[in-house]
Amino acid sequence: MTSVPLNYAICRLTVAFVWLYHGLVPKLLYLHEDELAMSLAAGLSQTAAETLATLAGIAEIGMAFAVLLFWRQRWPLILTVVAMLGLLVFVAAFQPELLGGAFNPVTTNVALIALAIIGLNLQRSDQEES
Repeated sequence: MTSVPLNYAICRLTVAFVWLYHGLVPKLLYLHEDELAMSLAAGLSQTAAETLATLAGIAEIGMAFAVLLFWRQRWPLILTVVAMLGLLVFVAAFQPELLGGAFNPVTTNVALIALAIIGLNLQRSDQEES
């Protein structure tokens, strides 16, 4: 038999890790060309695209902390689902070629959506049992 609190923690920590990693590594530490390509394809200048990547990185790190700090609140997981859907639509609209690549946004975003929904369901189950 599995533990609801343990599974909830695994979901929550993994969601936070993905937000932290994607905010820090490809945006702030090693600005990846794909991060810029999406913004450039949307019509932004190079400078604006770099600024947006920096701001997005900071926001994603903020989301990682929100997922952790607001452990019992549902809104960070709900916002994760909404954001992942929105970001997937953004990529599909402005850089659809990224959808077919290795380690693409489809698999990352769908997996994160699934983890967030599982976390929400586990949280509800845990509250109902209490």
